Parts: sequence; C-alpha cells; structure tokens
Amino acid sequence: MSVLENNVVGIRVVLKPKDTGKDWRKFIKNVVDTNHKKGNAFLYEYYEMDGIVHLHERFKDAEAYKKHFDFFSNEVAEEFFSLFDFQHLDVYGDVGEEVEAALKELNANFYTPIARF
Repeated sequence: MSVLENNVVGIRVVLKPKDTGKDWRKFIKNVVDTNHKKGNAFLYEYYEMDGIVHLHERFKDAEAYKKHFDFFSNEVAEEFFSLFDFQHLDVYGDVGEEVEAALKELNANFYTPIARF
C-alpha cells in the first residue's frame, strides 16, 4: 500500500472514570464487543493506568469512522459521558468535514499524515 492509498483514521481518547458507582469496566467490555460485531473499526482497545483510561481506535477510512461516529453518537454517547470525564482527543487522518466539525466541539487535535505505510 502506498502512502497515497492509506486513508486510515486513528483516534486516541484519554478519559477519567467518574465516581458513579457504576461498573465502567463492564460498560467498556460491552462497547468493545458491540464494536467488534459492527466491524467498522479494525482496532478498538482500551487501556487503564492509575485511574486514567486510554482508548485507541483505527478505521479503514473516513467512511468507516463516520459509521462508527454515528453509532456512538446515537447509541452510546449518553451513557459513555455519564461514566467518563473527557480529558483529551487526538485525531490522526482525514475524518471528513461533518465529523471534523463535530469533533472540534470536543476540542479535538487534528494531525495530518506526513508519511506512513
């Protein structure tokens, strides 16, 4: 795959679980299972250290990310944001104008590829 053919979108989100008394780990496991079944992402993983959670996501292209973004917005976001304080969002690659505008409201950082394979 040449650099010009690589349209992969990467997302890194840093979260802090709220003290809600809810089982946020169970919620994450369910979200991962659901995303695996939906097949929009080819990488979807959460990590935790010292009370901070990192989410790493990878998508084939902007279209695949848009499908995930729509699913998240319509079916997951409300509970997600009830469980986590949003700390940071990094976007790697082109997500399309509509999604970019929505992510800018979350103070996302947008990175443009220089070189990759």
